[in-house]
Amino acid sequence: MLTSDLLQISLRQLYRNQRRYKGVIIGIALGIAGFVTVLTVGDSVESDLGRNLEILGSATIVKASFDYDRKKRWHHGQYFLKDVEDLKQLPGAASVSPVVWHGGQPISYGAKKTRGRVMGVQDNFFQTFYIPMSRGRPLVDQDDELMRSVCIVGPNVIETLLPENEDPLGRKLLIAGHPFEIVGVLGGVEDKTLLETVLIPLSVARSRIREMNEIRDIYVRGANWDIVPDLQQNVMKVLAANQPGYAEGMMVRYFPERIRTIKRAVLMVKLFLYAALSVTLVLAGLGITNVMLAAVRERTTEIGLRKAVGATEELILSQFLVESVTISSMGGLLGIIVGIVSVAIMQKMMGIQPAYFVLAVSLVAGVVFAAALGVASGYVPARTASRLDAADAMRFE
Repeated sequence: MLTSDLLQISLRQLYRNQRRYKGVIIGIALGIAGFVTVLTVGDSVESDLGRNLEILGSATIVKASFDYDRKKRWHHGQYFLKDVEDLKQLPGAASVSPVVWHGGQPISYGAKKTRGRVMGVQDNFFQTFYIPMSRGRPLVDQDDELMRSVCIVGPNVIETLLPENEDPLGRKLLIAGHPFEIVGVLGGVEDKTLLETVLIPLSVARSRIREMNEIRDIYVRGANWDIVPDLQQNVMKVLAANQPGYAEGMMVRYFPERIRTIKRAVLMVKLFLYAALSVTLVLAGLGITNVMLAAVRERTTEIGLRKAVGATEELILSQFLVESVTISSMGGLLGIIVGIVSVAIMQKMMGIQPAYFVLAVSLVAGVVFAAALGVASGYVPARTASRLDAADAMRFE
């Protein structure tokens, strides 16, 4: 018997017993639809997560600094703007932020005085880190280009210098004897030292404040967490090539434990989702096995008659296997349609752009898995049917 004949018989049986097979087909469809949706949307969400600074914090940051321990190094190295420009050309470098800083600058407001940490940064410092503002605005490119005397202040500095309930915006602090207007106040930050820090434009810090001319640190944000180890190596190569005499004192590091923490959380969520989908598909496969065993029992007399007129065990086995695969494939095709619709809906709801290659792979994998499920679930009933004795089967009631 031709495969087309077996397929025609299977479709006829499926149509005649559609009420029996409906629940199994729906179960397979839900499992395949969930598989397509989770695989496609999950990949897009994970990519989007890899660009979310609020969640990542400093996990994808590569920090270049120098070892300033005089017991080990006789020199104090520094970086230059050329180093910054060269690092911006590295593949996977989303942003590069140079920093100058000093930990003991005099800061005063009226009669109140203190000493605190002052950092000179460019506007992309706020793109490299996730630094929310509780009030006001961050530094912008024009502040650095026009050398404006403006500053962003940590909340602890406000509490120390300004009277309670006084609006800090527009007030002027004296930093190393130079007046700076407060244009913003930092909110909650990952690095708690920023709560006691004043941020000013990099060009202003380097030109007006003593001991703040040298670029001491460079922060490089990786485009995603997977490339950070390679990015760290590339940053070291560029800086060592630019300043070979200072390469021994350079410290270029990243924070792998933070990346592992985020990856572990993502993996746990994915494992939970895939486990739930696996249970759905396993139950659907058991459903196929049960309905096919019921079909064999109902059609025992038919099987006996076919064997009596010359049907071989291989033919009977093939007939029931094709029928099982047809049931699972119908569920798989329905699941693929539902999965595509679900991806389109979630794309609009979540504002994500799914990777169409991943979608195509998930669709092909869904079809293959559905077919494999049909073979695995239908083999035992098909084998049972093929081994029935013709005479006993014909006498079965």
